[in-house]
Amino acid sequence: MKLLRNNLLEAFCAVVECGGFSEAQFRLGISQSAISCRIRDLEIALGYRVCERGRSGFQLTERGKIAYEKACEIIRMVEDFDAELLELRGTITGQLRIGIVDTVISLPGFPLVPALQRFFSKENDVNLEIVVASPNDLKEGLITGSLHIALAPFKRKRDELEYIKVCSENHFLYCGREHELFDAGKDEISPEILSNHAVCQRSYDMIVARDAKTPEPKAIVTNMEAAAALILSGKFLGVLPDHYATQWVETGNMRLLEHPNLTWTSEFYVASRKSQSHRQAVEWFIKALLQDGVI
Repeated sequence: MKLLRNNLLEAFCAVVECGGFSEAQFRLGISQSAISCRIRDLEIALGYRVCERGRSGFQLTERGKIAYEKACEIIRMVEDFDAELLELRGTITGQLRIGIVDTVISLPGFPLVPALQRFFSKENDVNLEIVVASPNDLKEGLITGSLHIALAPFKRKRDELEYIKVCSENHFLYCGREHELFDAGKDEISPEILSNHAVCQRSYDMIVARDAKTPEPKAIVTNMEAAAALILSGKFLGVLPDHYATQWVETGNMRLLEHPNLTWTSEFYVASRKSQSHRQAVEWFIKALLQDGVI
């Protein structure tokens, strides 16, 4: 239930966050034509265009970028207002938007699944949304209010957010069966191979090996699945979490290139905004993640 709402601002934010009208219709549950009407009505009310749309695609105007930031603030305040009033009934209610990075369900110690079990074993009226994105995008989502909680390996902290460590993830360098290093002896594996072979890297987490020159990546990926595909092609080396790569190592389609200076560890945190009004849904889900008390 929404006690206060502004359909125009909600439609505008949905279009921006979905990257256009087509995807926004699924979030909002209305047609593209209805969304177009709401954006038009918003622009009439504001007296300026907030976005350009047409064959070239959707793009915010300079004023539209400012309007979007302000709209996010208003919607976040309204959601907090609604939740705080409705929670006086004694029921956990409202929206709960959680962000995670990809391929983490098999990570030992990753607390999302048990937290969901604990949280939804208690009666509530919460509408849940789980978003998969890069750590940088999750961080921005927390700051703008489009996310309430995020679990990711946040390396660069922001003062506006608070972080609690929940688990660690080990990463190793891998090659595919068709790669020339697949049958190489252990004495041939060293950090220098990063400079001698094509490497794929994640856009948000570049490889830096100890005692080796940082390589220029030949391919950039935004998620683990894309990295795995490039490694399996036999044309690239790449770093993957060990729990994710195991499925291909066990079938003989990947090899872990062992060397003490070719290992990396990511520390996973649960992050949330310091300044947000921590509604019951947010507070209780964080408790469920941390096993902090009985919810």
